[in-house]
Amino acid sequence: MKRTCRDDRWWLLIVMLAILSPAAISGCVETPSSRHVTAKQTLLGKSEAEVLTCAGAPRTVLSQDGLRVLSYSKEGGLLERSFPGSKSGRPEGVRHACTAIVTVENDRITQVQYHMTPESTATHEDCEEIFERCEP
Repeated sequence: MKRTCRDDRWWLLIVMLAILSPAAISGCVETPSSRHVTAKQTLLGKSEAEVLTCAGAPRTVLSQDGLRVLSYSKEGGLLERSFPGSKSGRPEGVRHACTAIVTVENDRITQVQYHMTPESTATHEDCEEIFERCEP
């Protein structure tokens, strides 16, 4: 049987597809380590004692109807103020701050909310910093 150039190209194409297919498919797969886990997600399900250990004492604690609400606050420092041309888009000289509200029910964190000041602040970097020592 006589082989032709067309047969060689066909086999080369099949071999290339077999080699490259796993690489192409693996680019679409998200592994647990490739996902960014936020502090907000890390806190859910932790005990109040665990949060107090890693985040420190809250600014305020309110208790009502079996719920406890812990309030943390972090204000940007003087060097974190925005300046013209900065990426943050905040007006020059305006301090930014975050209040993190942590809801505790049956000694477990059930909800974490961030409130930014000024409200136009789009990132939650200051809030995330409050809980940066709270590892998953």
